[in-house]
Amino acid sequence: MDTVNRLDIETRAGPRAAADPPTVRILVDGAEVLRRIGSMELVAFPGTDLLGARSPLIPQDPAQRVALYHCGCGEPGCGVAAPLITRHGERITWSDFRDFVGVFHEPVFDGDVGGGTPLRLPELTFDACQYLAEVERASEDLG
Repeated sequence: MDTVNRLDIETRAGPRAAADPPTVRILVDGAEVLRRIGSMELVAFPGTDLLGARSPLIPQDPAQRVALYHCGCGEPGCGVAAPLITRHGERITWSDFRDFVGVFHEPVFDGDVGGGTPLRLPELTFDACQYLAEVERASEDLG
């Protein structure tokens, strides 16, 4: 049987509350697995970019690649952790994690994102009901 992971999303006010967008931490089985990949230190895109009624975390048809975390240098296009987010019945999967430089300045790039550098991350599989409820809950906390 496939391992089913648990998604949790923590939302927090930005560092300068009213001046900065809310921040998020994406936790898989209680760990922020995308925070550090190899030598890359990453931070999640702002909550206003990842959550809400049109959240890119919600699987689309066809599947789309979504940059969840970006380089911590302050320049989002510098590098990212971007998996394909797909739904197959009662499972949602993040797979084929890739790093792109100079492409993703926000979580979704509207164009061809071929290439990228594969990242050494395992495929993550979530129960669709738990996953979608968590995205909805975190979106409501943001709003």
